[in-house]
Amino acid sequence: MKKLSCLIMATLLFAACENKEAKTTDTATADSTKYPYTIKQVQNWEMNPDTKNAITAMTLIKTFENLDTASMSKVLADSVALDVDGYKFKGTKPQFLEEIQGEFDKMKGFKIEMHDMESVVNKDKSEEWVSLWYSQVSTTKEGKTDTVALFNDIQLKNGKVVRLSEYVQHPMKK
Repeated sequence: MKKLSCLIMATLLFAACENKEAKTTDTATADSTKYPYTIKQVQNWEMNPDTKNAITAMTLIKTFENLDTASMSKVLADSVALDVDGYKFKGTKPQFLEEIQGEFDKMKGFKIEMHDMESVVNKDKSEEWVSLWYSQVSTTKEGKTDTVALFNDIQLKNGKVVRLSEYVQHPMKK
């Protein structure tokens, strides 16, 4: 009986110690939730542990605050796309800087208060984005001020800004 017990114990111990590959599933295929829409291609975004993109995105916003196209030029790619409150631009960096300088010439200044940020990269590393949430008070040369809440999605490629999408929330009118 002792030999049989030892044999069973040895078999169980061997089975428990056997190196089996852990079964893993892709989170996109493991999700069985019934969503109201089908997503054709799940990007599988993850937080970007590298802070370079966040610094570049915030530097871009700081150049707006400082009305500084020379410093802005350093963080922009050769081609730039911009979508802001009722305005779209797609072209070269020099074209963009000339256009934005025309807007800066109308302004006395900006004051920005940064609230939050998130830097993400998709798993195949083909897209990198930084999202920024902040408040902005702008003042024109005529002294007119406007306060808005902003959300920016900034796409980067090779460490340079290639796209800025800005979403504005104007204060409610009384």
